Order: sequence, then C-alpha cells, then structure tokens
Amino acid sequence: MIMHDFSTKGEPRKENSPSTLPEAGPIPLNKPSFSPPPPGARALALDILAAAARTGQSVEEGLAGAARRHPGLPRRERALLLELVQGVKRWEVRLDYLLARLSHLPLAKLHPLVLQLLRLGAFQILWLDRVPARAVLHEAGNLAKVKGLPRSHVGFINAVLRRLAAGEAPPLPGPEADPVLALSVIHSHPAWLVRRWLAQYGPDATAARLAANNQIPPLTVRVNTLKTDPDALMIRLAAEGVESRRTRFSPVGLSFESIKSSPTDLPSYGEGLWTFQDEGAQLAAVLLPLGPDLLVSEIGAGRGGKTTHLAEAMGNSGLLAAVDSHPGRLRELQLNVRRWGVTTAHPLRADAALALPLKTAALDAVVLDVPCSSLGIIRRHPEIKSRLRESDLAAFPPRQQAMLEEAARLLKPGGRLLYITCTTEPAENEAQINSFLTRHPEFHLATDPGRLPPQARHLIQPPGFYRTSPADHNLDAFFAAVLAKN
Repeated sequence: MIMHDFSTKGEPRKENSPSTLPEAGPIPLNKPSFSPPPPGARALALDILAAAARTGQSVEEGLAGAARRHPGLPRRERALLLELVQGVKRWEVRLDYLLARLSHLPLAKLHPLVLQLLRLGAFQILWLDRVPARAVLHEAGNLAKVKGLPRSHVGFINAVLRRLAAGEAPPLPGPEADPVLALSVIHSHPAWLVRRWLAQYGPDATAARLAANNQIPPLTVRVNTLKTDPDALMIRLAAEGVESRRTRFSPVGLSFESIKSSPTDLPSYGEGLWTFQDEGAQLAAVLLPLGPDLLVSEIGAGRGGKTTHLAEAMGNSGLLAAVDSHPGRLRELQLNVRRWGVTTAHPLRADAALALPLKTAALDAVVLDVPCSSLGIIRRHPEIKSRLRESDLAAFPPRQQAMLEEAARLLKPGGRLLYITCTTEPAENEAQINSFLTRHPEFHLATDPGRLPPQARHLIQPPGFYRTSPADHNLDAFFAAVLAKN
C-alpha cells in the first residue's frame, strides 16, 4: 500500500485488557466493549521512525503496517500521522543541523528514542503552526515517560525543545563559506547529492530541483478507461465528496483538489475506476505503440500500476506477462488487476537479470521498468534522502544492463522496447541507452513525440529521450526511451 502525503506546509513558519466471558450462561447483549483506543498519531509516528532507524524498514512499510493494525484510527489522526512521519523524513537534514546546535551533546550519542522525539517535536514547532508549542513539549515528555526513558532524558528533551520554541534556533548557513552545506541544510538534502547535482546542473538549477523536492506533490490518479472516462469519473467523485480537475498533460489523469475521507475508502476506488499514478508515469507508458492481440511482457511490473495501463492499450486482449521477482508485489498486482477488470495480464515471478522463461524473439513489445536509484521521486518518498548512499549508485547500472540484454533477447524483429526509470542519474538513463545501442546495432532509438498529446510533446528531447521534472513540470522525474529492433 502506498501512503500519500496530504500535508500542506513547505517552509517553517517564522515565529488493553479484553473483557473475559462468563464461565456459563448467556452473554449479555449490552455488555460494553473494553478494547483499548488506538494509540495517537504522535505515538505511532515515534514507533515508525524508531523502527526505521533501528531495523532499516522503510517508513512507508511502517505506515502501511500501522493502517492495518489500527483500522479504527480516526481520519484526522491518520492524516497527522502521515504528516509527522513524512515531514520528519523530508526535513531531517535541517532538523538535525538545528538540534545539533541546541544540544550540549552530539546527536550521535543520544538515545535513539530521544533523537526521534527531538525530531518529531522540532518538526511540529517549526512547521505545524496549528499545534501550540506547549502541547508539543507536553506530548514529547509524556511519550518519553511512556517509553520508560530516564527522568534526565525527559528533562533534556524538554530543555532542547523549549529553546527551539523560544526562538533560539541558530541561523541557517550562508552560501558564502560553503555553498554545498548551505544548500544541503536549507533544502534538507544529503551533501553528497547536492555536490553531485551542482556538478551536473549548476547552482540555480540545483537549488530549483532541491526546492521542488520539498513541495507536497499533487494527488494524481489515472482513470480506468475500460470502465469509465475522466469526465464521468469527475461527476462520480463529486458525489463521493471529492473535488477533482483534469491534469495538465495526461488525457486520462485527474488531480484530487480536496477530499473528505481516505482515498482508498471511496467506493469508486473499490470498483477499480481509478488508481494512484503520477502524470509522468502515465505518459511514459503511452510511448509504447500497442494494440489488440499482441504478445507483450512487462519486466519490473511491481504492484501493477503500469500493468493495467498497458492492458488498456492492448484492448484487454492478447497476452501480457507481468514479471517481478517479489512475491508480495505480485500478490498486490493480482488484486489490482482483478479490481481493474483486466483479464489479459498474467503474473510471472522471475529475476529479469537472469534468463526468463520466455521464448527468444517471440514478443511484440517489452516494457522494462528497471530498479533504479529513485532520485526522481524524492518529493513523494522523502526517506530516499536518508536511505540512499552515494556508494549505492554503482549497483544499479550493471543490473539494468543485464535486464536490457535479457529484454532485447525476447523481442521479435520490428518489436519495441520501452525502457523506464524514475531517477535523474545519467549513468542509469542516457548513458545506459547509448551503451546498449553501441552494443546492439540491430536496435535504434524510436521514441515518437506524436504518441503524446500536443501539450506534452516537449517532454521528449533530442535525440529521443523522455524526461520529466518536479522543478520544470511539477511531475515526478521520469526517464524513458523506446528502442526498436530492426
């Protein structure tokens, strides 16, 4: 389950025991329930952030687990939980910079729960102007006591947060002495990524990209054209309490402007009338020319977001082999395909970097959605900033190259291969495609701008690379290219 971020702030403001049954006799119909209430958003946020730091579990997995364990959590608390967890991860670099200068102890020496409580409290004080500072301090102290932290730890948390609430936060670093440090702290991105982007884009474009990554992305969905159309769905959504509008680039996209309940609780979602998907991903899938009765494989199908889109383009006919190596993702894919009304897609568990159980030169088309460094989707998944290390980048190109070689083997003459990433790294994008074409003269670049609606054709740049950007287009950063086999 993907959790979506509904928080609205960008920059900080300035200033149980269950009841037992009787041994005999009828159970009273009016016997009250003594189930304990679900924990509050702040307690859950602390547990999720602490577990992520301790075990390496992603905070999105933690959020999904909390939703499963506490289905009765009020919507207001669910929204606050999401805002707290994603907000702390979005601004963690800046939070740690400030806290390190307000604490007389190095952050690395603090008890792990103390550090997470400080981050949670500081985020609320600086970014959530609807939460009084005294309430933040009180709740932080209570949570520390509930977790059994020593009295001295509770006092330390209170002292640091009290100084922050009183306006004692140190100034942010200026660019004169250290431009990398300044951009890193101001925009809360790791210094290695700032340094990398400065070399690649220059100072102004880097600052714009960093700032765009901290904006809350729109809640964008793709309409199921097997069952409805955008205009009809807008009417249906309005009846369900959702204000929506047509997206700027994608003809089958809608953007939710306001919503009164959890999106996945809407009847229209349960009926498979729409799914979450950024416009950049919607347009990337359109680049591949498809039609009825084709043999197609999607490698790296994940949970089925693009699978359903490809099946629509195929008229829900032919055969679509949806390949992924993760059994959990394939189970979700099966559920999503069924909800969508797709019958042509068939899941296949396999490692696409190895030989796939598919016949050589048999497919009309292959979609290759490769594992990548995911630097293009930071605004939706801010924990990427703290989970990814610069040393991790070297692991992606070799695997992508192996997957490209295997995908190329499957294509019949005249077939098309659509290569997609959600990163900005040239080694995973243009360099990967150029290297493949050098090794395979039987392929050529065939990305056709005419496949896109007129308002989106500028997203394909010479010599035929599809690129989107949060800073330039308010879209997640995707890269795509179509390769044709001669």
